[in-house]
Amino acid sequence: MRLRPIAVLALLFVLGVQSGEAQSPRSSSSRSSDQAAAMFQRMDRDRNGVIDKAEAPAKLKAMFSDWDHDSDGKISKAEFESNFAKSRGQGKASRTGEYVAPAARGERQVEVLKRGDRAPDFTLPRIGGEGTVTLSDLYRDKPVVLVFGSISCSPFRQRVQQVEQLYEEHKDNANFLMVYIREAHPDSKIQVKTAEGDEVLQTFIQTDNLALRQKHAATCERTLSLSFPMVMDGVDNRVNTAYAGWPIRLVVIGRDGRVLDPGAPGPQGFTPNKVATWLKTLD
Repeated sequence: MRLRPIAVLALLFVLGVQSGEAQSPRSSSSRSSDQAAAMFQRMDRDRNGVIDKAEAPAKLKAMFSDWDHDSDGKISKAEFESNFAKSRGQGKASRTGEYVAPAARGERQVEVLKRGDRAPDFTLPRIGGEGTVTLSDLYRDKPVVLVFGSISCSPFRQRVQQVEQLYEEHKDNANFLMVYIREAHPDSKIQVKTAEGDEVLQTFIQTDNLALRQKHAATCERTLSLSFPMVMDGVDNRVNTAYAGWPIRLVVIGRDGRVLDPGAPGPQGFTPNKVATWLKTLD
């Protein structure tokens, strides 16, 4: 997860970085990198090249697991600089008029699935079509790549295009299914395509009812030109809870109904390249 802007400013304050300096005209990618390097050096008190929880200030402790990409209990300089750059970009958008709102609170689920576990079965309604899709019906035929996400997540909008490419390349050997879940960044304003083909700015609030979730999911499918089937989680969010899919996630399930790769929560854990390596073994 990317850090909210207010938390970034708080972290800067804790480390003694002047807010005026952070907002100066020279605030570019190179300056951000310099700031990150300086902050990392201050926190790495024992100078061993990593930050552990004992060294981390309170603000960093609160998000330590999100910044520790490889879950080794330490934050490397590369991990710190990567997360710092992403957090500084929070609230910015790639198109005029767009706005990336802070991530929703209290949505992350407890990790329960492991490699080899039986994948929780589900039956969910299709988006843009009649009827439902049952997971166990899919893996009887081929392995399944489950895609969890929502349109308000900007990393998802970018990386799902790689998943679309994987679908086109491997759809004969694997089934793909997207599960539309609760919004990652509710209240974000995003440029989307209407049913008539026009481009408009739309604000995406949290989907607390099925009608709104279906509307958001249909807009996502249309705007991102996704070809693989899409369903939506219920208002009880049961499937998202079972797979810890929020904010975005990729899960691979074998023909025996067991988890081949549980993936990891995004955005860092959403890695189409890793899935691509696995899919190549089916060719």
